Amino acid sequence: MRTQENRAAETARIISDSRSLYTRTDGEPFFFSSGWASPVFIDCKKLISSPDDRALLVEMAVEAITAHIDPDSLDAIAGCELTGVPFAALIADRLHKPLVLVCKQRKGFGRLAQFEGSFEAGAKVLLIDDLATDGASESVFMSALRKAEAEILGTFVLVDFNVFTGEHRMLSLATLEDIMDRAESDGYFGRREADEVRKFIRDAPTWSRKHGGISAI
Repeated sequence: MRTQENRAAETARIISDSRSLYTRTDGEPFFFSSGWASPVFIDCKKLISSPDDRALLVEMAVEAITAHIDPDSLDAIAGCELTGVPFAALIADRLHKPLVLVCKQRKGFGRLAQFEGSFEAGAKVLLIDDLATDGASESVFMSALRKAEAEILGTFVLVDFNVFTGEHRMLSLATLEDIMDRAESDGYFGRREADEVRKFIRDAPTWSRKHGGISAI
């Protein structure tokens, strides 16, 4: 089994090679739905279209998850609408676990109105998404699971920005800093771009405030 350091390095390589990392260090930055401003974004949606990369990411995800959570303790895998669904489905298949999809909004009535699929009250669930920036989206999906009387054993993402204060801690394959380390070594950025993203990683709230975003939630 790979170490966490090995998994982070492989994930960073995949993201760098697939050109899934984008920056806006001049002009208007990226704005996340919660109001944070960022000079960088990772488009994990691209990764499902490469069979080799996808297979390796799922293999490493299963390693990371089972290193922290006993699969026998899990009753279901929950995928976040929309981008978390492909990887949640693949991981659920590898672990041979039921799959449910957590929707952004309720559709219909009853305890499971915000879900596709079903699970019993008290079910032990692992929530899966592709990318966590500020953790706001994952918090919404976690709230839906709790309202549906699920017990959340953890949250897993491929990449966790891991730069915002108060962000819910998650299992992940890599952090934004891991991705940046690889991207810089690959010559993905110019020096000025890289320096600006490093400023964001060191102090995201201050960077966000200076560029028109919020500085706290």
